[in-house]
Amino acid sequence: MPKVEKLNALVEKYVNLEYQLPNGQVAKFLNEAKTYLGNQLECEYGGDRCFGVVADMDFILICTYEEDGKNPELVLYKKR
Repeated sequence: MPKVEKLNALVEKYVNLEYQLPNGQVAKFLNEAKTYLGNQLECEYGGDRCFGVVADMDFILICTYEEDGKNPELVLYKKR
């Protein structure tokens, strides 16, 4: 994953992806009423997936996904 140089204000409806959990359930982690800080980062090793970083004062979420947020995979969700 590349180094995060800056964070942008992100509106929830554009970044609240549904992730499939190991038990097969699907879950969203963000609150629709909030604005978060984050960024999209291109993979350094190529391919068609990007990294997404989203955070606020209480958590950080890192994921990968294809174009337009398709096939998202949760990498890390860490609460403070």
